[in-house]
Amino acid sequence: MERRRRRQRLTPLSGELKEMFDYQPPDPTKVEKPRRRRRERRAPTTRRAVILHGLLRLALLLSGTAGSVVLIGWLVASRSGRPIGEVLPTAFYIAGAALGALAVLGGTGVGRSYRYSGGYGWEAGVPRERAVNTSAFFGLLAVFLFGLGLALDYLL
Repeated sequence: MERRRRRQRLTPLSGELKEMFDYQPPDPTKVEKPRRRRRERRAPTTRRAVILHGLLRLALLLSGTAGSVVLIGWLVASRSGRPIGEVLPTAFYIAGAALGALAVLGGTGVGRSYRYSGGYGWEAGVPRERAVNTSAFFGLLAVFLFGLGLALDYLL
């Protein structure tokens, strides 16, 4: 049987020794600038403001998604040498189909296990409701992109 060798006291490496001697504590008289805080946004208070805020967010998300699909379509068209009028409807069809598949397969929460968290009322079903809402939103995006593809296909 081999005896275990006892560890001796570890010595610091040469780089660690230098760091210990080069260290200078910060100057206590120096005043640090306070961090800038973000301006707090207040939630809309009236029904009209809530609806307008939601529509603005929806418009931003739809335009951002459509813009990213147009950018990808433009990149494909420039690399392949095909006209953008041929590539763009196909890009919207593919993006709509991908988001539709994501909505059906991934956003419904099927196959996930939800534990009862002990909450009352709305707290108990929040994960499943969030999954269904995500699925509905992805479905809306898929329909929007597919519709844009159809419109482009008939217009171009």
